Amino acid sequence: ELTESLPTGRSYQSYLQLVPGVMPDNPTTSGNPAVRSGMNYSDIARTLGDNVGVSTDNAYYFDGINVTDNVLGTFGANLNTEIIQEQKVITGGIPAEYVGAAGLISNVITKSGSNNFSGSANYFFQNTDLVANNKNGPNDEFGTKDAAFTFGGPIARNRAWFFSSFRLLKRSDDVSALDTGALLRSVDRTEKQGFAKGTYNF
Repeated sequence: ELTESLPTGRSYQSYLQLVPGVMPDNPTTSGNPAVRSGMNYSDIARTLGDNVGVSTDNAYYFDGINVTDNVLGTFGANLNTEIIQEQKVITGGIPAEYVGAAGLISNVITKSGSNNFSGSANYFFQNTDLVANNKNGPNDEFGTKDAAFTFGGPIARNRAWFFSSFRLLKRSDDVSALDTGALLRSVDRTEKQGFAKGTYNF
């Protein structure tokens, strides 16, 4: 309810920045979230004058499974936000079971079905007409369409349940040259994020 009522980005990485002490690893540009407790905070303190931390110190978990990218050290996968039941964030005093995590820990718990059939559907969009003109550079056209639905319920009451979701995310951007403002290309991206989960009471 909190994340749905706030104007945040629709990703679990954006939700991290609702936690005190967490911000983009470079405050001058948009970036992955970081926390001051990271061991590499001093790497950028000399240029930014602030001990912010870097996002490669973070560790990301889905239902207790580590999904941190082994190469880049950031989140290893995007996630359909409609399947998030809760997100636990630890920014200090990291427990011993989280091996090698110097920065924050993000653990997403996914939704499960219940004894009642329920579902949801939503649609979000944003485009150039909804933002002010850029007076200091090119006004590149962009558009985002984000549609998702969920459905879950019992397979056998009090014994087995299912939950499913699908999200379709489309993004289009014009890319212009910084010096002349001439249009270079248009970029379209489509993401299809499906999820299905079954639970059983032994």
